[in-house]
Amino acid sequence: MFQRLTQIPKTYPFLFGMSFSTIKTSTSDLLVQTVIEKRKFEEIDWKRNASFATFGMLYLGGVQYALYVPIMGRVFPNAAKFAAKSVAEKVKDAKGIAALAGQVILDQLIHHPLMYFPAFYITKEVVTSGGLRNADIMKALNTYKQNMSDDLLALWKIWIPSTILNFAFMPMWARIPWVASTSLIWTCILSGMRGGE
Repeated sequence: MFQRLTQIPKTYPFLFGMSFSTIKTSTSDLLVQTVIEKRKFEEIDWKRNASFATFGMLYLGGVQYALYVPIMGRVFPNAAKFAAKSVAEKVKDAKGIAALAGQVILDQLIHHPLMYFPAFYITKEVVTSGGLRNADIMKALNTYKQNMSDDLLALWKIWIPSTILNFAFMPMWARIPWVASTSLIWTCILSGMRGGE
């Protein structure tokens, strides 16, 4: 039974990533609301939680899967082989180290500032305002623009080390579970920083 359960992420990586990311992101926000903000169950902001769950499912589980597995797998075709090497072999692999650096740079300097945070702020605005018709997308993007330097500095403290470990050691099927696990901590930070605005 346990062995069959451990095969689910390998057999259904996309579905597993979306499910895990949805539950993890919702749980992170609930932890912040109940433990950090000390809200009682009846005081929980369910729209806020729904925005985190929606973002977790669509972006973290869906978009990031596409980016980290098929797209990065094509842009950096030897990434899986490099991740499977021993540390001693990795140190001698200059092309692999360059590809690792390329993946980290692409993820941290392009993906997060230009895709992740705009998607987060837009998703939050759409869900908390009651739908796309009521959402003020420019307001969401302007809020991100105002928060950008603080958001990125907080993100990089967690994600640069995690991304290096992810791209250096995780097999392709484990990339999203690794990201989702790190994101459990990051989403608590993000919820604390930006959830209640």
